[in-house]
Amino acid sequence: MFSRLHIVSCAAAVVLAGSGWAQMQPPGQMQQPPSGVPSGPPQTNMPGTVGSAPDTQVDPYMVDKDFIRNAVEASATELHLGKLAQDKASSDAVKDLGKRMVEANTQTSDQLQKAASALKIQVPADPPRKAKKAEDKLAKLSSADFDRAYAKMAADEQKQTVKEFEREAKNGKVPGVKDFAAKNLPAEQERQKQAEELAGGGTATVTQK
Repeated sequence: MFSRLHIVSCAAAVVLAGSGWAQMQPPGQMQQPPSGVPSGPPQTNMPGTVGSAPDTQVDPYMVDKDFIRNAVEASATELHLGKLAQDKASSDAVKDLGKRMVEANTQTSDQLQKAASALKIQVPADPPRKAKKAEDKLAKLSSADFDRAYAKMAADEQKQTVKEFEREAKNGKVPGVKDFAAKNLPAEQERQKQAEELAGGGTATVTQK
């Protein structure tokens, strides 16, 4: 069982390498897998389902898959709301936060989409429902009220994102995905700090336009 998981993990890393993840792979993970080895993790039955085989096991890559699904949704939400903040925010600090969210999550979203494809994970193309709900709420606000509400939403979203990246960096099984989380965690933590400072009243010290 160990040898099979090791080979499949290598195969997943090879697929990710083709989309710019090569530099994130540890030594020895870049060899082409033998013919017939799947490019994604093994298709095992999920917990709580009835399996036809007596040795049914939990998907060994569940942590990685959950991380990608959650990170894709969070990234899409932060990107969507960041664009709105760039347009509607009244303070330079909040506009800057929105800009940073857009720039960071544009790149992150692209990488996560490629990882999802490599691991055969279906992710929605449209913005998440929570992003649309948040946009509807923000659309009714203006000036300082908008700034405070956006900063609070961004801080809450970043807090959850940081937790997801920390969990993957610690418990991930697919080398490329785990290393991606560890590499990007400091930047996610920095954006969380900035958002929390603004949500805590930092916007009041910025000259309003």
